[in-house]
Amino acid sequence: MRIKRIDATISTEKLKESKEFYMKHFGFNLVYESDWYIELLSQNLEAGISFTLPQREEGEFFNGRGLILSFEVDDVDAEYQRLKAAGLMIYQEIQDKPWGERSFVVDDPSQVHLYIYKTIPATPEYQKVYDSFKK
Repeated sequence: MRIKRIDATISTEKLKESKEFYMKHFGFNLVYESDWYIELLSQNLEAGISFTLPQREEGEFFNGRGLILSFEVDDVDAEYQRLKAAGLMIYQEIQDKPWGERSFVVDDPSQVHLYIYKTIPATPEYQKVYDSFKK
């Protein structure tokens, strides 16, 4: 199987707020909108985020807990400053991670964590583990 695109669909009562959040702060484009479903696509790659009203008969009600979306960016420090200046609450301040990422975390309107990062060199301890998986 060759996957051509990946999308995340978030079940939320905050359809409008979610649409505005991702369009305003992350540059997503609106592809489709109805009274129960919204689809957005990234401007930069074939990836999308969709939002649907919770429908209990089709699965357990989702409250945002346990979901993390990761966005790799070129300049994580600039994104941190931009989103902080825009008034978004920073849930994890920017920091270097030993596994090789400089990152910070914000939440979307549905309490989904957005892990925003840039790849940096891993510590020797983590690099040793990564190298052990190489063939």
